[in-house]
Amino acid sequence: MGLTEIATRTGLLKSDVHRILKSLEQFGFVEQDVVSRRYDLGLELLKLGHLVHDRLRLCETARPFMRRLTETAEAACNLAVFDPVDEEVVFVEQIDSPLEVQIRWRIGRRASPHATAVGKTLLACLDPERARKVCEKGGLKRKTRYTITDSLALEQELARIREAGYGVDREEALLGAWCVAAPVRDHRDQVVAALSVSMLAVRIGRSSERKIATLVKSVAAHISSALGCPSSAKSTAAVAVQRAQSRKRNASPQA
Repeated sequence: MGLTEIATRTGLLKSDVHRILKSLEQFGFVEQDVVSRRYDLGLELLKLGHLVHDRLRLCETARPFMRRLTETAEAACNLAVFDPVDEEVVFVEQIDSPLEVQIRWRIGRRASPHATAVGKTLLACLDPERARKVCEKGGLKRKTRYTITDSLALEQELARIREAGYGVDREEALLGAWCVAAPVRDHRDQVVAALSVSMLAVRIGRSSERKIATLVKSVAAHISSALGCPSSAKSTAAVAVQRAQSRKRNASPQA
């Protein structure tokens, strides 16, 4: 489309349209043909389209696994991603707890990277330097008396998450709320999301925390496998073989 046509369709002044188009062109959202001087959509819009498509596929793939996890853990289940543009953690899917008391994180809400299980898990999977910049941008604001506000303590926490394979929020974002999260990987074996469960802290002891963490990691691995992650596919296949062998041994007649 040409400048005059765009101005006519939008009802804006040509000078305003020209200024807007130049800004969009600078960021790659539109392109101008050097010969015809007409404008077309830019490659950045194509990239955004692919990003939205990937997130829709992520949510569609994860949703049935999340429902089963919610029923098994009797807790709300959440899925969050890292927004590379705004460098923020965003909730993109949630399944409510079957219990009456709900701990809800609204879809589309920004999560505190340093104070939530999903946030810390995604931070731990970033390059350490980028993780530091994300925290410096938002600051380590205190949400509750349990929030980690010291940068060295947070780095140690992220190292523990990398080793354990899951992150925990023990009333760090909201008093009375406890969450555990594990990373979800795609077909490139890259972390694209964090899966978590949220419940009342009074329900949790150290032993049950480890059991729930194992459950969340297992479901996250199954979602990763469904997304085509090669390492998760091997892991879940190995678990399936072990379970089949166990059932076979249990079904064998005793000598």
